[in-house]
Amino acid sequence: MNYQTFNYIYPPRPEYKIPPEELINYDNGKYIAQPKYNGSCAMVFTNGKDLHVFNRHKEPLTKVSKEIEFIKLAKTGNWFVYAGEYLNKGKLGENGMKEKDKFIIWDVIVWDGKYLVGETLQSRLNLLEYIYPCHPAIVDQTGQLELYEHICCTEFKGIYKAPAYTENFLGLYNSIVKTDLYEGLVLKKHNSKLAFSFQQLNNHDWQIKCRKTTKIYNF
Repeated sequence: MNYQTFNYIYPPRPEYKIPPEELINYDNGKYIAQPKYNGSCAMVFTNGKDLHVFNRHKEPLTKVSKEIEFIKLAKTGNWFVYAGEYLNKGKLGENGMKEKDKFIIWDVIVWDGKYLVGETLQSRLNLLEYIYPCHPAIVDQTGQLELYEHICCTEFKGIYKAPAYTENFLGLYNSIVKTDLYEGLVLKKHNSKLAFSFQQLNNHDWQIKCRKTTKIYNF
C-alpha cells in the first residue's frame, strides 16, 4: 500500500502483560525481545523535507530537540515512518549518566513510500539492521565515545536503534532492569504480520510486555 502524504499512524501497541517468571514460557524461538525504554513512545514521519514527531495519542510531541537528525531517516524523497522511544525523562543509563534527547527506533512502519502492512516483524527488523547495523559503540560528532550494551548507535546524531534478542529472556530481563533507563522487555512474534494501525489499539495480538514491578508504599 502506498503512503504518499502525511497521515498519522498509531504505533503498534502491546497490551498483554506477564510477570518476569513467565518469560521462560516464551523463550521458544517464536519471539524476539526488545528493551522497554523509560521515555515517551514516538512516531517519526519524514520525507527528508517535512518532519512530524507525534506521541502515541496522535498529538505532536513537544520539546523535541532540534539537534536530532530526524530528517536523515528519509533515504529518498518519499515518506518514511518509524516507531520508537524518545528519551525525554532524564533516566540514568548504563554509564550512570542521564539519558535525554535521543530517539531509539524499534520498528519501521513505512519505508520509501510503502506502508508495510502484511510484512513480517522479522522482515522489518532485517530491513532496519541492513540500513542501520547494530553498533554498540560510536564516536559522536564531538569526538566523544558512546558505548552501550542495550542500545545500537547509528551514524546520525540523536538517532539510535533497539537491539533484538532471541533467547535467555529472563536473564536479559534480570540484567537490564537494574538500570533506571529500562522498564523491562517487550516480546514480539518474529513471524507476525503488520496490520493497519489507524486506531490506538492495534497489532496487540503479537506483542507482550513484561515490566519491572513498582514499589507500593503503605503509610
